[in-house]
Amino acid sequence: MLTENVIYEIKPLVRIEEPSEKSRGQYVMQGSPVTKSLDIYHLIFAPTHACNLRCKHCYLPDHATELIPKNIALRLVDEWSEIVMEERGAFGGIFHIKGGEPFVVPYFWNLIDRLAELQSLQLMITTNGTFVDEEIFERLARCNEALDGHATIVVSLDGATEDTHSILRGPGQFARTLPFLEGIKSRGLTLHLNCVLHKGNVHELSAYIGLAKTYRASQVNFLSFVPRGIGFGFREFQLPHIEVYHEIDRLYSSGDKDTKALLAGSLSHIKQRESTGQYRTSQECVAAYRGMYYVTPDGNVNTCPNIVYADFAVGNVHKSTLKEIAANLPSLYNRLTRFSGPYLCSGERILAEKNIDELNQVSLGILSNELTVQTDEQNPSDCQLSELSYCYSRNY
Repeated sequence: MLTENVIYEIKPLVRIEEPSEKSRGQYVMQGSPVTKSLDIYHLIFAPTHACNLRCKHCYLPDHATELIPKNIALRLVDEWSEIVMEERGAFGGIFHIKGGEPFVVPYFWNLIDRLAELQSLQLMITTNGTFVDEEIFERLARCNEALDGHATIVVSLDGATEDTHSILRGPGQFARTLPFLEGIKSRGLTLHLNCVLHKGNVHELSAYIGLAKTYRASQVNFLSFVPRGIGFGFREFQLPHIEVYHEIDRLYSSGDKDTKALLAGSLSHIKQRESTGQYRTSQECVAAYRGMYYVTPDGNVNTCPNIVYADFAVGNVHKSTLKEIAANLPSLYNRLTRFSGPYLCSGERILAEKNIDELNQVSLGILSNELTVQTDEQNPSDCQLSELSYCYSRNY
């Protein structure tokens, strides 16, 4: 743990993701604990909390219609492109549009057009997949072509059936989302699926993987339910972190090559890298690493969707440029070191502390302790492997 200011080393990307993963359109949020920077830079842009759905587990505090002005949004695209081109090169960074729901943003297509024009950034969109329109698919496909295939659509699908998906997202939404998946598949766009696991859907993991294969998804992100924002009222459905891990690990261990590929970035995948001598996991998550930002509708810039508090913000886009904001990352990193730990989400630890939530503090501790013991058995302390830091929650 560092107590002095961290010096971020800015240099071109040198670590390349395994070709087998990269060719399938998979993404692992990872970085160097030496340089304190992400391998692939990632700016998550949530211009509004507005949404067409009212999901029970939503981590947002509200669905307010506050919206970052269009001129500032386009300025961010330009600034981010300049930073990525200088520090990582073409397509070495992601501009990730979230919400709320991205397709309700009035200038959404202006952002897409600007990205297609610049041809310097990867595009990622996280959506509930309920906006089914041929024009949408065609425009996304044209953007993907302009970006040389660097467009990824992340769809939130919280069950493999109508019954389980409707627990969180309401009746009828499953039937609305499947045609969206088909539209993405038919245009050859990279598809990722996000699934929040809870007591009502954890039994469907195998069926969910089957569904993902049907729609040619490149990655499945099984996410632990974190009770915050609107979702705090759904807390009784939460599963202990270690139980979520064991369920996914059973799926990973027994799965075929394609199943394992779909689970890239999971804790099981990270541990498999360690056990085969590819990498050693660092003792911290990537929160506050250079090249990682989360911009919220009020313009505040945090470094992770799980650490969205005014006292942890590194700046505001209404007042500062992204380059100016980057200067505040080292001091935030030093503040976050006491929350960091192997296989732990720093944001969840902060949330548990702020809420005086002993249940989740214990749950996170059990997960970290069990995985650390297993890793120590596989990798002796004198093992000379390159280290990687990860986003352990996969909530990107």
